[in-house]
Formats: sequence, structure tokens, C-alpha cells
Amino acid sequence: MRIVLLRHAIAEDRMDFFTGNRGVPDSERPLTEDGIDKMKLGARGLVAALDGDIQRVITSPFVRAKHTAELLIEAIPKNPPKLEVEGRLAIGCDATEMLKWLGDETGTVVLIGHEPDMSTLMERFCGGTGYLHLKFGKGAACMIDFPNGVGESYGLLRWFVSPRLLRTLGSK
Repeated sequence: MRIVLLRHAIAEDRMDFFTGNRGVPDSERPLTEDGIDKMKLGARGLVAALDGDIQRVITSPFVRAKHTAELLIEAIPKNPPKLEVEGRLAIGCDATEMLKWLGDETGTVVLIGHEPDMSTLMERFCGGTGYLHLKFGKGAACMIDFPNGVGESYGLLRWFVSPRLLRTLGSK
């Protein structure tokens, strides 16, 4: 099994959104036009990096993550999976619970969420204990391989890529 962790694309500034939308929760904060344009290219790059082999796309219920997931699914040329929304990927998700939940998975699963959760999940999935903390930029991704299945051993970090590199791959 392979797990790909993808941080949502560039969203509206938190303070600008709060100021202009009093009473609207942060979970409703959308992507910017620039974020959408960049993620379209990044999504094509991610699909290319995975040879189009994506069985599931599971996202946080927050608007910015769901829109990122939709852009990824649009970039999958053949047999795109249905979008799945999972509350466990909302801000503050628990790595141990995620591993239990994904325990019987096979194939490639893309999980779309937020920081610092994506960094924490990556570290915990690979056996880390809180000392290594690679930060996901908006639209960054990593791929973790579980050759013996989730829960049977730690995952192997195969790659960690910046959003810029994904866009470069997507423009070819």
C-alpha cells in the first residue's frame, strides 16, 4: 500500500477571511484563484508521479481541502476515484487512529489535509517520535510505501516534493 499526503492548495489569508466574513468558520475558507491555478498544475504533476495509479482520494471536510481534492480528481485521466470526505482528516487529526483506520487498505490512497497534521502524519507513519518535522508548503506532497501493509511495519518515505516541483512535473 502507498499513502500520499497532500496539503491543500493556497487558500485565502486567515485574517482577511475572518475580517471580511465575521461569523463564518475557518472551515469555509476557500482557495484563492492563484491557489486553484497552481493546484491544477500540481495535481497533474502528482498524477504523473504516481503513474495515474490512485484508488482513493480522501479529504478533510474543510472547503479548501475538498476543492484541492476535486482538482486532483479532475487531473486523473482514467477511472478517477470518487471523492471521499473524512472528518478524521480535519485539523488536529490523530496519526495512531489514522493508521488503524487505514489498516486494511491496498493500492494508493491520497489523504488531503492541513498543517501541521500532514507533517505529523508523515513522521508518525515512518516511525518518527517527534524530532523530525518536515514542513509541508501549501500543495506539497509525500509518498509513503507500506510494503508489509499498514500497521505491520513502519512506512518508508519514498519522496517528499515541493508544490513547485509538482507544478513543473504537471507542465510537461
